[in-house]
Amino acid sequence: MADYIPVLILMGLAFLFTILVTLVTFIFGPKKPTPEKLAPYECGIEEIEAPKQRFPVKYLVTGMLFIIFDVEAATIIPLAILMHSLKVLGLVELVIFAVILVVPFVYIWRKGAFMWE
Repeated sequence: MADYIPVLILMGLAFLFTILVTLVTFIFGPKKPTPEKLAPYECGIEEIEAPKQRFPVKYLVTGMLFIIFDVEAATIIPLAILMHSLKVLGLVELVIFAVILVVPFVYIWRKGAFMWE
């Protein structure tokens, strides 16, 4: 437990620094709301009329799926390289990580996220 004291101290300092910076910016930050600042950001273009149909979200889903499996690949590769030195604990960690990522994969597959029209 004594080995983790520096890590816990660093985590506590990071948390306190985050709270301090948030409070300082809230207290001393500028508070001059104007209609331009309160308006939603829409790429600087005023909306002419409401859209005629809903925007398809399959592009957003594709992007999220890419991020999920990109993070998986970026995490599994170093873990696989260190597998020899991690021994059984590394194997257990790799299996748990793979199960955590296979469950959403099966879920989105069953929901039809990979089916294109």
